[in-house]
Amino acid sequence: MPFILYRRQRIEFKVLVTQRSKTMALKVHRNGVAEVRAPKFMTRAQVRQFVSRRSSWIVERQCYFRELKRRHPGKELKNGESFSVLGRNLRLKLERRQGLEVPYCQVEDRRLKVVVDGQEGDALRAAMSSAVRSWYSALTERKASAVVRKHARALAVKPGKLRIGDQAMRWASCSKSGDIRLNWRLSMMPIPVLEYVIVHELCHLKTHDHSARFWRILKSVLPDFERRRQWLRREGPGVAIF
Repeated sequence: MPFILYRRQRIEFKVLVTQRSKTMALKVHRNGVAEVRAPKFMTRAQVRQFVSRRSSWIVERQCYFRELKRRHPGKELKNGESFSVLGRNLRLKLERRQGLEVPYCQVEDRRLKVVVDGQEGDALRAAMSSAVRSWYSALTERKASAVVRKHARALAVKPGKLRIGDQAMRWASCSKSGDIRLNWRLSMMPIPVLEYVIVHELCHLKTHDHSARFWRILKSVLPDFERRRQWLRREGPGVAIF
């Protein structure tokens, strides 16, 4: 993997060569890996120079994610662990059922119950993680669909497909064709925050930028959007660890 030296510190980075891009773009993932998207015509020397100019920013972002991981070390998927469901904390309950083909998750008696077969160790964690993610994904899709139905007509927009995914750095996105892609973790948040994220994307169907017009449209739908937005900025990074 290519690298640069910054104050005697080795900074490795990945390079993704793209056909469509005309300029270079840099981001640091939550695992600390720096990634450069570069047009095909850029030379290695140009890419290295581009990364070198942003070396202090890369180190800053890597430190941020290390601190974030320290404060929010992630879920252990064990009995009694707290999980947020639409802003309400539920305790995890593990149940074993011999012969179960597909692990599943459901809310029962104010607990988030995960039912698995006889797995142990890494296999158990993988089974529980899959069940929990699938359950949150379905909940996010169900709640998001209701929000879209509620606000699309008022905004006079016709969204495309609603997709639930596992974006590493985004809560949501809206394509030019009108498809809306949402992070499955959104159903961990209070409903007003989930609603803000979705309405934000619906407003992009009227204007794709973040101009003054965009924020006026958003405010006409959600007058208190700033409060919801602040919650997302303050609490969102911790939610995204799992």
